[in-house]
Amino acid sequence: MAHVKIHALDVADVDLDLAEEIVALKQRVLADLPIGVESGPAYLLNLRHGSGERMPHKLFLARQSGALAGFGHLAEPQLEYADVAFVMSYVDPSQQRRGLCRALLEVMRQSTSRPRLRARAWIGTSGPAVARSLGFQHAMTHVVRRLDLHEHVDRSALRREAEAAAAAYELVRRVGPTPAEELAEMVLLREAINDAPDATEFEAYPVERIMAYEQALAARRQTPYTIVARHRATGEPAGITMLCVDEFSPSLAHQEDTSVVRAHRGNRLGLLLKLDMIDWLAQERPEVAATDTWNVASNHHMIAVNERLGLRVVGENEALYRDR
Repeated sequence: MAHVKIHALDVADVDLDLAEEIVALKQRVLADLPIGVESGPAYLLNLRHGSGERMPHKLFLARQSGALAGFGHLAEPQLEYADVAFVMSYVDPSQQRRGLCRALLEVMRQSTSRPRLRARAWIGTSGPAVARSLGFQHAMTHVVRRLDLHEHVDRSALRREAEAAAAAYELVRRVGPTPAEELAEMVLLREAINDAPDATEFEAYPVERIMAYEQALAARRQTPYTIVARHRATGEPAGITMLCVDEFSPSLAHQEDTSVVRAHRGNRLGLLLKLDMIDWLAQERPEVAATDTWNVASNHHMIAVNERLGLRVVGENEALYRDR
């Protein structure tokens, strides 16, 4: 910790050079894991626009002789988790085991009045052990699975199976933001995710939040690909899957929500929606080589779907809490 100085920085003051420096540090920390790290431009735009929520957040930079030794990120969600501050820190491997993570946490702790702190750590790094040494306790584990889209796999029998079970439904594809006339049904489809095993409190998705989120994706140069399942006889929205392609690094896309409205479950819609997304990306975006999907470890139903599709585990990420 000798000669290491920590100072706070408003995210509005982050430029591309600093964003590239932070991303390079993250890459060094995660070098032994097959986890995708965003590019500098993508990280910068994510800092500025996030999910469209006006969420107060700050960066804390730790430098030694001018070089970035570590950084912390504090965020205070406004729409959920109103009593929680999200904290994250990365410390350069050459600076670990010197108390820098503890010092970053203390600075962040003093910068919030919220009673609880939430952190995330990648299993396979020193992160989980360090978090526990700082008083954090396990809450849940998300498993990251990857689908190789360039691997030649015959899924035609699986598609026939899903289509037979979901014959009463049609699929509608959309690139980009939701048309105004379909925003109301998106509320129902997005809020269906609250039945997921990792839901800790109800997440409301009013029209205004959905619009702000989609505007933020556009500002971040993230292209959303959405497929909606509708009941043919009634026109009711029944399910949704959405995936984002990062136009700065399109080779690895990221799965957003996949959910099915409770009244329409049991018809293999989740499987059909994901199969259709695979086929669509192969036609529309052949440069996308793989997709990553996060599932809480207890979400056995969606994990079973993903494993049937051929997704393979590439990482595990732990969420932990402590009192401030």
